[in-house]
Amino acid sequence: MKHVSLADARANIAKLLDEVERGETVTISRDGVHARDVAAPAQERSADVVQAIEELKQLRKANGPATVEEILSWRDEGRRF
Repeated sequence: MKHVSLADARANIAKLLDEVERGETVTISRDGVHARDVAAPAQERSADVVQAIEELKQLRKANGPATVEEILSWRDEGRRF
């Protein structure tokens, strides 16, 4: 998520809208206070979600089911204990 001031948003509105169209969420602040989030319409995002789910299904078919040990290992990967 990107944060910009109202003045920056006014000066760079075309660039910010391009980023929003690519899926980025932009937060605009007025006087340092969160004013509004700008995001792509939900319809476009839902298409991305459907595509991601289909890709995950294909990956699962290719690799088979995961074991409990693998899932726990993935969950804990990168954690500090």
